[in-house]
Amino acid sequence: MTPRLMSLWRQRRFRRNPGSRERGAAMVEVVMVAPLLVALAAGIAELGFIVHDAQTAVATSRAAARVASSAGATRLADYDALATAAGSLRDIPAADIEFIVIFEPQSDGTMPVACLTSSVAGECNRYEAGDLTLTAADFVNATSCDPGSPDAAWCPTTRQPDVSGDPGWLGVHVQLTHRAYAPFMNDRSISDVTIMQIEPRFAP
Repeated sequence: MTPRLMSLWRQRRFRRNPGSRERGAAMVEVVMVAPLLVALAAGIAELGFIVHDAQTAVATSRAAARVASSAGATRLADYDALATAAGSLRDIPAADIEFIVIFEPQSDGTMPVACLTSSVAGECNRYEAGDLTLTAADFVNATSCDPGSPDAAWCPTTRQPDVSGDPGWLGVHVQLTHRAYAPFMNDRSISDVTIMQIEPRFAP
């Protein structure tokens, strides 16, 4: 091999390829940006799930309150409201349904704080996920609330739907647990409250 050919061979052997350098830089950029893109996509998806659960809570409280307020002082008012809530929550796992409260609003329109943890005599009935499968027979007496009835604390028959007096008000509080899918997000409680006037009924 002549000296000239040897020199050209060495130059070709050791010459750096500009295209290879650019591909390497692009690969580094992808490695740096990819985690951010994945986190952004996961965050957007998580927001969508949160909005879905929030809308479910709103729809459930409104539907249950509408049924309960329309039922007024009928014996199975709470049962009908729970059956409606069960239909609205059919896509929510039972483990994610924290509780539902049917309550008489206080003078400022809020729910008594004690109702968050238990039923309170004369103020509210608190139900959990398992109560959504109750049947009408589980509410025992067809005309009054026996002590063992799920709605005994604030019996529907004591509510005031008479047109001659104050028709009264009724509220429904629905609380759900949103299970985070993204690893960097935490589970959270989502709740909604709807208050409606009990519809008056004219005496026959």
